[in-house]
Amino acid sequence: MVDVLLAASRRENVDDRVEALTMAGLKAKVVDVEAFAMENAFSLLTAQLPKELINETVAIADIGATMATLNVLYKSRTVYTREQNFGGKQLTEEIQRRYGLSHEEAGMAKRHGGLPDNYESDVLLPFKKSMVQQIARSLQFFVSSSANRGVSCVILAGGCASIPGIEKLVEQELAIPTFVANPFIDMALSNRIKPQVLSNDAPALMVACGLALRSFT
Repeated sequence: MVDVLLAASRRENVDDRVEALTMAGLKAKVVDVEAFAMENAFSLLTAQLPKELINETVAIADIGATMATLNVLYKSRTVYTREQNFGGKQLTEEIQRRYGLSHEEAGMAKRHGGLPDNYESDVLLPFKKSMVQQIARSLQFFVSSSANRGVSCVILAGGCASIPGIEKLVEQELAIPTFVANPFIDMALSNRIKPQVLSNDAPALMVACGLALRSFT
């Protein structure tokens, strides 16, 4: 007996991504599903997590620009996934509105600083609390749909995982050990790579790493 996974997608969703690669001078060899790319990337986090948690139920909260995705793995295999409309774009738009900046200026200020002193308390903290609420809500959906299966730890991925202190807030509010994903933690880096820049972007590159692993399996 062989386990077979059949994944279906609208053709235009695939064509758009293949076209983007073609415009970049690349050729698409494989099209994968994000949830399973994330599952592959999870193998890169074993050096970052306590050994006793690796084969437990682990939730990966991937908060990107416009979408928040919860992937739950049990013994390193995906058992649940849920998407909802929430992401860092909301923080960028609030910075725009509050401080009268363009979208580009707000995005740069969000990443590199330079905003007024009240930014932390009036804008960033409310967003961080909303992010925790989104993760908590998704976890509630998972727990209510599973058979007595709790979550042993939460891993934060996506661009929003780079917000300073967000893992401490999630851990405090949910009472679950929380880590920020770094799929490069056990990799040797080329001397052309700036370690600090890569570390800042690492949580957002989980899916990319999972896709790249297809070439090594």
